[in-house]
Amino acid sequence: MREVVGYEININDLFNSPPKTEEVLNNNSLVGYNYPPTEGNNEEGIYEYIDEFSKPAVFFKKYRCKLLAVLFLACLVAITIIVILVVPDIFHHAVTATTTPTYNITTTKIPTTTTTRIATQNSEITYTVKTTVTSSDNTKTTYPTTQCQTTTSVDRQCGQDLTNLWLDVVVVVDNSYGMTNDGLKEVAATITSVFGSTKIGTNPMNSKTTRVGVVTYNRNDTVNADLNQFQSYNDFVNGIYHDLNLSTSEQSFLSTGLQAAEHILQTQSSGSSRGHYKKVVIVYASAYQRTAALDPVPVANRLTEDGVFIITVAYDQGGDEGLLYQLSEIATHGMAFNNTGSGSIDLVSDIQNTLLQVNCFCPYGWEQYRISFSDRFSFHYGQCLKLVTIPATWDASKMSCNDRVKNSYLATEQSQAKHDFILDYVKNQKGMDSPYKYNIGLSWNSSQNSWVWEQPAGMSPVSNRGYTNWGAGWPKEESLMMGVQNVQSGDQTYWQNILQSMGSSHYVCEAYSCDTDNYCEGNH
Repeated sequence: MREVVGYEININDLFNSPPKTEEVLNNNSLVGYNYPPTEGNNEEGIYEYIDEFSKPAVFFKKYRCKLLAVLFLACLVAITIIVILVVPDIFHHAVTATTTPTYNITTTKIPTTTTTRIATQNSEITYTVKTTVTSSDNTKTTYPTTQCQTTTSVDRQCGQDLTNLWLDVVVVVDNSYGMTNDGLKEVAATITSVFGSTKIGTNPMNSKTTRVGVVTYNRNDTVNADLNQFQSYNDFVNGIYHDLNLSTSEQSFLSTGLQAAEHILQTQSSGSSRGHYKKVVIVYASAYQRTAALDPVPVANRLTEDGVFIITVAYDQGGDEGLLYQLSEIATHGMAFNNTGSGSIDLVSDIQNTLLQVNCFCPYGWEQYRISFSDRFSFHYGQCLKLVTIPATWDASKMSCNDRVKNSYLATEQSQAKHDFILDYVKNQKGMDSPYKYNIGLSWNSSQNSWVWEQPAGMSPVSNRGYTNWGAGWPKEESLMMGVQNVQSGDQTYWQNILQSMGSSHYVCEAYSCDTDNYCEGNH
C-alpha cells in the first residue's frame, strides 16, 4: 500500500501554484486527484472551498477581542439589573421583619347574598380607652373616653352608612369670649365635617334623614335653629357659619344651653312622627361654670332619663385638663372627647362612629347583643335578642321567631362570647330558673349535609363552622333529632340535638338591629 501523502498548504499557494496531482492506491488501482485550478479565483472563493467549519474559527480569531468585550459588558448589565431589582426587595423584607409586628388573623368564610347582609359576618368590636386627668383640686380621675375598634369574625355589626343616618340632633355651642373666634371657626368646621355625608332635613319619600338644631350659650342661651329649619346640607353649612359668632360675655353656663336643647327635643321630636328616632345632644364647651341654680348635671340627668345621648367635646383653650373630666360628668358613658392631644386627629370620625352606635338599637322588648352584658354602653353589635318563656317545640320556636319582627329568626351563637352573652341574658330574665334549657337556631340540614344556623326569611341557612359547643356524647348521629337546644348541667351549658316536632322548651329569638341599613317603623 502506497503511503498517503499530506501537504502543508500556504494560503498563497492556492492562488499561485499550478494544480498538483496526488496518486493514491485504491483497491489496487492508481487514482489521481487534481486540485481545481485557482486562476481567476479570489480569496473568498478559496474559503468556501476549504471547509465550511473553518469559518467560525477564522471569524473568532479575527474578532475575539471585540466578542470578549461585548460579553463582558453584557455580564455587567445583567449584574446591575439583579442588584436593582433584588437587593432593595431583600432589604425591604429584612427591615419589615424587624419593625412590623405580625398578627394571626382567622377569617371565617360564610355564604353571602346579593340582596342584604347576612346575620353572621365580619364585624368590629371596641374597647374603651381610659384617660386620666387632674381636676382643679389635684384629684386624679380615670374615666372612659372613646371606643377603639378592632376586627373579629362572626356576628352582624351595626350599619356604617353615614348617608343613611336617621337621628334628631341638637348642637349646643359655647360662644362665650373664652371660646375665641378661632375656636368657633374650628367648631364650625368640625360640626359641618361630622355631617358631611348625611342627608339633612326631612323627606316624605325617605325616612333615613337627620335633623339638626343649633343652640349657642354664654350667660344666656340662643336658639339659632330649631329641628325644622335646615332642609339641606347647604342650608345647614350656611347656618352654622352664620350663627356661630363670638359673644362679649365671659360667662359660660352650660346649663342654659342644655335646657334649650331639652325644650327643642321635647316639643319637636318626642311625640311626633319622628318620636322613635334616637335623640342626641352634642356639646362644644370651652369652660365649665355652674352655680346652685345653673348646674348642668341635673339637666343632663333628665335628658339621659328621657333616652337622649349626650356627646361632649372639650375645647381646651388654656391647658385646663380638668375641663374634659368635668364634661365627662354629663356625657353619656364613653362619649366624652377632646380637641387636643392624641385623640384630636380622630375627633370627627370618633363623633361619627358614636352617632352610628346611637343609631343602632333594638325594638322595644329586645336586648341588644354587645361586648359586655353588664355594661349597656359597651360596643353594640347589629343583633337583638328576645327570650320567649312560653315553651314550644323546636319547629314551633322557629316559626314564632320568624313572625316576630322584620328579619327575625331563632338565635345564633357562633362564638363563645355570643353563647356566654345569651346565657347571661337568659339568667337575668324573670321566670327563668336553673337548670337552664332553651332552643337555639341550629339544626341539621340534609341537603347541605351539615349543621346550619337560621337566617332571616328569604336567606339560606349558614353552615356552622369553627365554633362548636356540643356536650360529651353529642350530637347523636343517625337519629331524627335534628334541632338543637342549650342545656345546663352543673356549671356547664352545652348543645344537644333534639326532636324538632316533639318536646317543648323556652327559646331565644334574634333580629337585625334598627340602624342605617335597617330602618324601623315607629310601631316597633
